Parts: sequence; structure tokens; C-alpha cells
Amino acid sequence: MKFGVFYVLECPDHDYQRAYKEMFEQIEYAESLGFDEVWLAEHHGTDYGTMPSPQVTAAAIAQRTERMRIGLAASIITFDWPVRVAEDYAMIDVMSGGRLDFGVGRGYQPAEFRNMGKGDKQAVSREIFNESLEIIRGLWTKSPGETFSYHGKHFTLEDVDIRPHPVQKPHPPIYIASISPETFKLVAEQGYNMLVTPTLMTLPELKEFVVDAKRRLIAQGRDPLSLDFPMNWQIHLAESDEEALANTEKAFGWYFKTVMDLVPQGANVPKSYERYAELAKAAKEAGGLTVDGLREGGIVYVGTPEGLVEEIKALHDEMGLQHLICWMRFGGLEHEKVMNSLRLFAERVMPHFKDLEPVVPRALRDEGVVAARQ
Repeated sequence: MKFGVFYVLECPDHDYQRAYKEMFEQIEYAESLGFDEVWLAEHHGTDYGTMPSPQVTAAAIAQRTERMRIGLAASIITFDWPVRVAEDYAMIDVMSGGRLDFGVGRGYQPAEFRNMGKGDKQAVSREIFNESLEIIRGLWTKSPGETFSYHGKHFTLEDVDIRPHPVQKPHPPIYIASISPETFKLVAEQGYNMLVTPTLMTLPELKEFVVDAKRRLIAQGRDPLSLDFPMNWQIHLAESDEEALANTEKAFGWYFKTVMDLVPQGANVPKSYERYAELAKAAKEAGGLTVDGLREGGIVYVGTPEGLVEEIKALHDEMGLQHLICWMRFGGLEHEKVMNSLRLFAERVMPHFKDLEPVVPRALRDEGVVAARQ
């Protein structure tokens, strides 16, 4: 299995210099511990995420690390001119020696769309997203000196070329951040790999969506063992459940209140964002989210390394999980607590999965789906 770390870089106290310094220290420490990758999230204009240009952060990480892959989870490609996005991340692939994993999303926070001058575009964000991704992939797969043209509903390009071109061929791996069921269907239809998270759904719901997407992709001829769906999971480890709960109560309380205030909700929810409004409504009707409730739903893992080992084994069997991204710095959690959690994961969780082979999800095995390599 592969293991990564993730940063959206929430900063409740507005000490951005400290937050970035701690993030870089944690990333360097994670590489020394044996983590395979780091993933970065783009957000704009709120304390929820203070990394508006993850390509800048990725360039800094490329110079601070030697082995870790550098992923985006995700670049919000609906906010920018796709040619510029293709250029920036081609640079990252070159500067890192071909270590870029390009995760993309369409965005979901109405305030961000307004901040980026796209307030009137959220209802058609899926259309813009699809066209942007086609353009980026088209530019990346052209040879130097070979131009690319595109005529869509939202973008028109004539004879465009970029410099530099990515190191990885035909292009860096592309992942689509998948939270809504509609995005899962898009992934299945177009054959991409997914970035998934239980942050805005329960773990049982996530398992069901992932297995169904894999079922669709297998039916289209994809090798079931080649389906790489990294799962981003908020995790905190300590020597006891009680210590882990005490460590995270404040950070989780801040995080989930903040994100629920930012998702689309109310009377004018943009088309295709209805699920977010349903989640926000349900959370408010329940009187808010508690750490105990989040744990029960599998939305977060808070506990001991030994308990997490059993959870990952179950996820591997039930949904074919072979790629886990650990979101350990959430809600401004204190640096020393994050570092200790990273250490416990590396020392007492990773060794159990070093040689674990990919499997077809249990439900698909029960349906008779068998991989050629099994």
C-alpha cells in the first residue's frame, strides 16, 4: 500500500508564517519516516484553507524532498485559465523530476466562486471543469512545437503551445476529486481514477460509491487491480483513545463548524450542489457534529495505531483500498501532536501493509469478478 499526508492548511489564528513553517517540517519528517507522497488543496479567502496557489507550495516541496510524490487534492481548475494551469503544473513536474500527481476538482464553496470572480458560474461549474480538463490534458500530450486548438462552450483556443512540457508521459497521472455522486458517475464514464474522502459523507456511503464506480470501470474493461482511488481520511493517533479524543476535540469542533458554514445551503443552492445543502441541513438539525458522532460514521479516525490497523485491513478487503492519504493537520491542530501522530503511524501502522497486495473489493469478488493477476 501507499501512504501519503495531506494539507489544506487551515489557520484559525492567522499566523500563516508559523503554519507554513510547521507544514514544511512535517512534510520533511514524513518523508524521513517513509511516507510516499504529500497532497495539497487549493482554497481561497477563508481560514478553512490558506493555500490559494498550491503550485507555489509544490515548487517549494520539490526542493525540500527527494523521493515523495507531490499531489494536488485538488487544483480547482474552474477558477483559472486552463492554459496557465497546464503551464504551472508542467513546471512542477519538471522541477520535481517527474513526481507530480495532478488531482483536480470543480470547487464547492460559494464564497470562493465569488472571490475568484466566478460567482455566476457555479451552476455550470461541471461544464467548465470538463472543458478545462480536456484542454490541460490536450496541451500536455502535444509534442513541443505541436499546437493545440479547442472550441467549446466556455473556452476557445487556437494554435496554443506551452513550455515546458511535463516529464511524465503521456502526462502526469490525473485524479478527480470525487465527493458528490454525480462526480463518481463522471469518473466511471471517462475512466479516470478518483480521489475520495468521507469528510462530507459517512464511510459506509463512501464504500458503496467506490465499489459501484469500480464495478462500472471493470465493465468497461479496466483492470480491477489498476484502479487507484486514494482515500483522504482525517486521522489522529495517540497511545489511547482517551488521549486521542482529548487532543482533537477543539480542532475537529472548529473544522467541521467552519466547513459546514461554507458549503452551499439555503434557498439558492446552485444546481448539482444539492447534496452539500442536505449535509449542512442534517448537521444543523442534529445540533452540530461531535467527535463521537464523526467516529461512529467513520468520517474520522481518532484512536490508537492498533485500532487503525484493523480499520485499514477492513477497507482493503471491502473496497480494495490500496492508497491512503492521512489528513493529520486539521483545524490548526498543534504541531507536536501532528508530529507524534505521524511517528506512531510510521512505526506501528505502516509495517503491517508494506507487502500487502491489491485486491478486488469483496462485493465484486462475491459477484464473480476476479483479477487476472490473482
